[in-house]
Amino acid sequence: MKIRIGFVSNSSSCSFIICNITNEEKTLVDFVKENPQLIDDFKKRYDWNADNTNFTQEKLIQSAQENNITFNPNENVFCVFGDEDGTLIGEVFDYILRDGGYSDSFKWSFDEMLR
Repeated sequence: MKIRIGFVSNSSSCSFIICNITNEEKTLVDFVKENPQLIDDFKKRYDWNADNTNFTQEKLIQSAQENNITFNPNENVFCVFGDEDGTLIGEVFDYILRDGGYSDSFKWSFDEMLR
């Protein structure tokens, strides 16, 4: 059992490696658009958000636009997403990317839990 004395936060962030597996430059917006299942998976897994109108694909795309990342061709990018960021992309990706995955243009994997 671990015991911590002092300030304890429930907030976390996680780091991920997202790889653009194409020969074209891609962005975080491209990643979100190519993977609409991520917001659906988040709402199913964390069903208290199922009826929250902030958790939509359109709003996730908007959050990606506001927090955009560029992925050069065949590049691995170290990304940190956290629910304490105050962004939709941080809240959703902090939890839903942990299982890893792949799509036509990307593959991603969990790297480390950051507290």
